Amino acid sequence: MPWFKRKENATNKSSYEKHGNRTSNEQQLSGQGAYMLPKDFREVNRLDFQHYLLKQAISGNYLAPIERPSTILDVACGTGRWMLEMAHEFPQTNIIGVDITPLDTSTITFPPNCHFRQCDIFKGLPFPSGFFDFVHQRFLIFALPVKQWPVVLRELRRVTLAGQWIEVTDPDLTFTNQGLQTTRLMNWISQASGKRGLDITIGSKLGSFMQAAGLRNVSVRKVPIPLGEWGGTYGEFLDKRFLWCRAYVETTCDCFN
Repeated sequence: MPWFKRKENATNKSSYEKHGNRTSNEQQLSGQGAYMLPKDFREVNRLDFQHYLLKQAISGNYLAPIERPSTILDVACGTGRWMLEMAHEFPQTNIIGVDITPLDTSTITFPPNCHFRQCDIFKGLPFPSGFFDFVHQRFLIFALPVKQWPVVLRELRRVTLAGQWIEVTDPDLTFTNQGLQTTRLMNWISQASGKRGLDITIGSKLGSFMQAAGLRNVSVRKVPIPLGEWGGTYGEFLDKRFLWCRAYVETTCDCFN
């Protein structure tokens, strides 16, 4: 769960703001086809579950030492749950979420400081350099191929204001004290992911990727997550969700044996 501070290099965001492009949502772009999970109501529930799981694990919505950011970017914002809560925490901050799929506003009322822009991160972010005080991205382990990570991190760096912060969160699906069945399951998931250019241990590599992207003050925090009955209600519920994801991925991949 790395976060880091961008190198100092002054930029100006006023030219973009005055043209009123903050809330633009006019473009539908295509993805890369690596995503392994369904894009339906089940995925909506899973994404919200992930949000609350991580929020409990880190006791909040972020770890970076931000204070009063003026503009925040949430990359791959999903259901918009994170940016909604951040908008309430920072009511004077403009928060922009981007995702390849449209944001569903039928069940959630977003405050006026929340905006959405539909775009494809593989084709770059539609913002000028140094535009955001805080850039947030998480849970792209099953969406972002390994070869694309350096490209995406450089793009996050580009749109971040000099001296400000980026926070990226993704898991390393390496279990401790796993038994035979769990070992077989994880080997299968690793194989299925690898066919799509994905890496289920990507979380352990983010710190070095960030340093390679030329960022400084890189800090990595590892947060252990219990999986199974031994972890209490928290671990048992996560275990059921994990098995659901496995069942879906199994039906979509041809490498299961």
